[in-house]
Amino acid sequence: MHEVIFESQLLKDGHLSCPKEYATPKAIYKVVVSLPDAIATDFDIEIASVVDQSDKFISDGELSYYMNLDKK
Repeated sequence: MHEVIFESQLLKDGHLSCPKEYATPKAIYKVVVSLPDAIATDFDIEIASVVDQSDKFISDGELSYYMNLDKK
């Protein structure tokens, strides 16, 4: 699969802008949002990664383990 990285912006109607050459019906987009003023802890980043990737890389048991780390 060919990957392309480009910067985008949020349009007034709530959609993300996309260069015309990448706006194809079969395109799959992965959006990464950077908030310059936000401070994330290592725990926040790990939990976000677990939630984002739970159906691709880890089992249900592993997901339960990670989601219950703060309870231990």
